Order: sequence, then C-alpha cells, then structure tokens
Amino acid sequence: MKMKPGHFSLSLKKQECGECHEKFHKYNELVDHGAVLRCHNCGQEFVKESDRYHHLQEEKARKLDSRRHK
Repeated sequence: MKMKPGHFSLSLKKQECGECHEKFHKYNELVDHGAVLRCHNCGQEFVKESDRYHHLQEEKARKLDSRRHK
C-alpha cells in the first residue's frame, strides 16, 4: 500500500507511556505495561493523561449543560 507523504500506518506509530515515557509498538503492550489512568467520576480507563483530561472536560460540559436545561 503506497502512502501519501505525511501519512503513516497506525501500526508503525509508537505508543508512549505517560508516566515513564517508554515507547511500545502496540497499544495492547502499553496497556499491559500497566499505565492505566482512571476517571475519578465514572471509572473509565485511559492510557494517556491527555485523553483522560479531555474526557473530564467533556463530562464537565455535559454536567453544566444538563443544569442549564432544567
């Protein structure tokens, strides 16, 4: 499969641990590494702190939105 410049295969992109910055070739290897962060509200698991942060921001926005519509 020929790729355009600037595009890459997800399988070639390394996943990085948000705590120790070790890099893994596969997402499952990163999860097995034990770098799992949890949402303190719902318990959903994340590997990257940035993903958990965005999740928390979305939860906060939903909660504010539900308060406005009451």
